[in-house]
Amino acid sequence: MCETTFIGRASDGLILTETWDDLSSNRSLQSYKHQAKQILKSIGNDKGVEKCSIDSGNYVFHYIVDDGIIYMTLSGKSYPKKLAFSFLDEIKRLFIEELRREFANRSEFSTLINSIDKPYYFIKFDRIIQRCKSEYKDPNSNKSLQKLNDSLIEVTNIMRRNVDDILLRGENLNDVERKANDLKFASLEFSRAAKKLSFHALIQKYAPILAILVIIFVIIIWKLIL
Repeated sequence: MCETTFIGRASDGLILTETWDDLSSNRSLQSYKHQAKQILKSIGNDKGVEKCSIDSGNYVFHYIVDDGIIYMTLSGKSYPKKLAFSFLDEIKRLFIEELRREFANRSEFSTLINSIDKPYYFIKFDRIIQRCKSEYKDPNSNKSLQKLNDSLIEVTNIMRRNVDDILLRGENLNDVERKANDLKFASLEFSRAAKKLSFHALIQKYAPILAILVIIFVIIIWKLIL
């Protein structure tokens, strides 16, 4: 079954909504929640990857990226890949329908998605995800088998990766970003120091001349007064 589902913003991984089964009953899933957030943040760097499966221990993350939105779920390795992507495809359809009910057209809700600055903006949508998930719970049920037969999704060409590669790449990108910020800060400090030194050099160069001019000016004024 699909243990958990996320909907997030592709550009930065901001979580718009999520749904989890009871983590207290399955503590092994708790570590996957942290992984999921890291994966969501890294997806924005994988330009052009619209569908992917990521192996992580006994589970697999599956995700779809469409129109700047990520739809991701976690399932056991034995859960049919095609059924997982069929589930995500249905979640995507339902989420777009929800947005269209709330907003007039696609351009408006695209603008909204980009302007959101707080996570879980669409947290109420988790109830719809839960209802949809119940239909995919048992991969051997007649309903699930029917969905497999009706699905037009082709999974043979979907990229498959390992979670360690994703997380390591994320750490490397964070390290590069951190070094870039350090370099930018050092450059600004150097620029400030250079301007300060230049100002002091000008003072040292022209201070004697300025002093002489001031003395001459004072003498002229003094003679005019006398």
